[in-house]
Amino acid sequence: MAKKLIDKYRNMADPVKASLWFLICGFLQKGMSMLTTPIYTRIMTESEYGRNSLYTSWYNIIFIIVSLELAAGVYSRGLIKNEERADAFSSALLSLSTVCVLFFSGLYFIFHSQINELTGMSTYLMIMMLIETWSTIAYQFWANKERVAYRYKKLVVLMITYTLLRPIVGVMAVIAADGQHQVEAKVTATTLVNLVLFCGLYFSMMKKGKTFFDKEFWKYALSFNLPLIPHYLSQVILNQSDRIMIGKMCSEAAVGYYSVAYSLAMVMQIFNSAVSSTMNPWIYRSIKNGTYNRIAPVSYSILTAIAGVNFAMVALGPELLRIMAPGSYYEAVWAIPPVTVSVYFMFLYNLFATFEYYYNKTHWVMIASVGSALLNIGLNALFIPKYGFVAAGYTTLISYVLCSVAHYLFMRRVTKKYMDGYKVYNIKKIMIIGLSLAVASAGMLALYKYMIIRYAILLVFAVVVFCFRKRIIALFKEMKQES
Repeated sequence: MAKKLIDKYRNMADPVKASLWFLICGFLQKGMSMLTTPIYTRIMTESEYGRNSLYTSWYNIIFIIVSLELAAGVYSRGLIKNEERADAFSSALLSLSTVCVLFFSGLYFIFHSQINELTGMSTYLMIMMLIETWSTIAYQFWANKERVAYRYKKLVVLMITYTLLRPIVGVMAVIAADGQHQVEAKVTATTLVNLVLFCGLYFSMMKKGKTFFDKEFWKYALSFNLPLIPHYLSQVILNQSDRIMIGKMCSEAAVGYYSVAYSLAMVMQIFNSAVSSTMNPWIYRSIKNGTYNRIAPVSYSILTAIAGVNFAMVALGPELLRIMAPGSYYEAVWAIPPVTVSVYFMFLYNLFATFEYYYNKTHWVMIASVGSALLNIGLNALFIPKYGFVAAGYTTLISYVLCSVAHYLFMRRVTKKYMDGYKVYNIKKIMIIGLSLAVASAGMLALYKYMIIRYAILLVFAVVVFCFRKRIIALFKEMKQES
């Protein structure tokens, strides 16, 4: 058996091998994040853990602003377009990113008092944030260049080293620190890991490319990416603004409670990513081949499967929370159902948006993202002061539900124009699946104090899944073969 697997692996094309290893590393990174959460919640105070979550939230937002996401789609696209001058293109965009970091660093030092007040971060943490941003940018450029060329061996080694070393060093730093400076210790340690591992990549790419400024490359990158910044930023804001607003309106400890619930729900993102990596190419191929009628039946089954996994996550919420955090975090259990159900709608809107991406209608994607982010901020401002951090879970759910609705309407416009008005999905069936998940999750929430009843329901659910296992496996095999 092992020999067959090894032989099959050896016979794979390099692009397939690269995709396989990148998928493994992606799961490892997300998995490591989940493994470290129970550790950090036990070695950090609730307030410090919440402050660490706030740092992460602000970092994700500021990274988009400072980096302009130049290492994202525009870079990979530009490498292929400028294949003969790939090294020069790489160093030119890397230098542009450096200029952006220096520019925003200058703005920070001019307005540091106002920015510190806005973010709630100290000057030291903001400086660490900018340093971490620069080092991460260098890594992203190098990593994406390796991916485009299907050179995966060095990248995989570096990714695994980074994934393992960063949390180990971070945990050791927190243990060594006193209770009031745990965040500073963790951030310092992890930023140093970034510098040690990634600093050499920057100078290597600059030396190889030998290009700092290129008007053509800079213009190309900025003209492509600047219009997409509202989309990138709104996505991050939708995911991170709730923690920031909880910190402003409640307390840092409340941020910690909510972050644990959110981290637990995000386990589903690992499952969603695995499904999307197979399903999205399959939908693209089905659109290209004109086999529209096959998309809906498969989608309904996949949505039902995802809803089922979400339901199981909600049902096991209290027990999973005890694993993720000590008893002092139990209040977070009430935020698990809405945030977990939100993950289902994250997958749903991506399912609809696939059609927008295929026909290059990205401006509709941006409209939906920005609208959802603004709605989330407004609802948070209205309900968090009245109902506390748990309200953020429900505002997130509402925002993703309406985001899904917006993407469905945009998808219908696309299908009417480019697919001869073909109605891909029966919206009633999708509504039934989503509503069933919401009602079932609400029922589990009411049964959180009755473990035996919850487990009995889960047992029945597991039996049903077992009975339909062959159909589920067949669907994934079909998509894999045709993607």
